[in-house]
Amino acid sequence: MEKIDEMRYHGRKFFELGREMGFANILDKSKWKELYMGNTLGDRVFPDSTGEVKGADAENKESGEYREYKTSELKDEKQLDRFLCSIVDGTKTHSGSMTYNNAYNRENVNSYKDFGHYHGIFFRGKLICITRVDTDYVTGDKGLMARIIKQDNGVKYKSTNGNGVQVHYENCGVRDGEGKVVHINDIRK
Repeated sequence: MEKIDEMRYHGRKFFELGREMGFANILDKSKWKELYMGNTLGDRVFPDSTGEVKGADAENKESGEYREYKTSELKDEKQLDRFLCSIVDGTKTHSGSMTYNNAYNRENVNSYKDFGHYHGIFFRGKLICITRVDTDYVTGDKGLMARIIKQDNGVKYKSTNGNGVQVHYENCGVRDGEGKVVHINDIRK
């Protein structure tokens, strides 16, 4: 019971800190992770999950670029090791996923062409990596448009949610044409 009380205290404190920074619910839709990424990238993160600009999570303070963040959580030490071996050592591969629930038609996919796309990898509250994923890759035939093309050819999906883009981490970076790692935190050190 003592540990639960401690968790309740820290949960409330986390929420209160978010409110002080202008976030109605910092725990909603990984907003705290977006804030962490934005701070690392020098971005102003929009406080509401719907954003000030439809489809974007943040604006870069220096360039003015609107940015969409997607996050993944490594589940255990084995996944962490595999990821770090792919991104730092170049000895393994790891596939990360970026899900775009609004990318169910051509118009919505095309609307993402106006943003920078960033994939953040987390492990137990620690930001491990941020990758700038090329917009052409995200919105192209190997990215979000792949599902749209399949739909145009008669494939039916049960839901409009869940259109995704895979980011392939390998050889101390990401696969050619997919993007570039912009932040790495090797927590093994």
